[in-house]
Amino acid sequence: MIWLLQLPAAVLGFCAVTFVVAASVGGLIVFRKAVSHTRLEAASGMSGDVFQLAGVLYAVLVAFVVVVVWEQFGEAEDATAAEASAIADLLRDSTAIPPEYRLEVRQRLVAYTEDVINDELPRMRRGETIEEESEHMSALWSTFLKVEPQSRNEIAFFDHDIVKLNDLSHNRKLRVSTGESAVPGELWVLLLGGGAVVMAFTFLFGTRDLLIHAVAVGLTAGLMGFVMYLIFALEHPFVGALSVSPDPYVNVLEIWREDQPQN
Repeated sequence: MIWLLQLPAAVLGFCAVTFVVAASVGGLIVFRKAVSHTRLEAASGMSGDVFQLAGVLYAVLVAFVVVVVWEQFGEAEDATAAEASAIADLLRDSTAIPPEYRLEVRQRLVAYTEDVINDELPRMRRGETIEEESEHMSALWSTFLKVEPQSRNEIAFFDHDIVKLNDLSHNRKLRVSTGESAVPGELWVLLLGGGAVVMAFTFLFGTRDLLIHAVAVGLTAGLMGFVMYLIFALEHPFVGALSVSPDPYVNVLEIWREDQPQN
């Protein structure tokens, strides 16, 4: 189902809400034909009390899941920002690397960043799995391990660069792991099943006006459909239209290239 996130956010959200509303209102019409008004009115009081209890329990569950997926989305954004910041720091500090290694280090950093922008993030956007260690990252480590600082200043900067390089690797792994996060299937069963139960309780209201009843059910279903879409979109922070932006990496390269002397 993750392929659905490739649709524009507005289209997918509209389709999700429309489907839930249509199913709920259609179910209401069938239910009203099968059950008499007299029975509904007789059970209206008890139905209202049970509906309140079920609604509160379900609202707590939905709130919990929304908070969890929103935190996961925030962690994904933080990981990309931290990874881009580490790249920027390494590019800036490369000035203190011995001249014979400086150009290669810079080229490896730029190549790694371009690979993230042009290959990894587009693949993650399509829902593909990304390896924790890439060829560009391995090449970057190999280049740094060849560096032989001589002066005290070079040694101090090199030690700091190794720390930043470890930060870069850590945040890369965090980006990859958050990209693979998802709501467990059992929880989705509970969310959808609980939503169906709550919507079923809305059928039990004892009003004789079918239009008013259908409008109330439709509005409730629309809100529930939008919440389900939101959870589905946020549980995959790098997939689809509603995903983490590559702007931090793009900004790093733009700032770096603007600071370079023009030939």
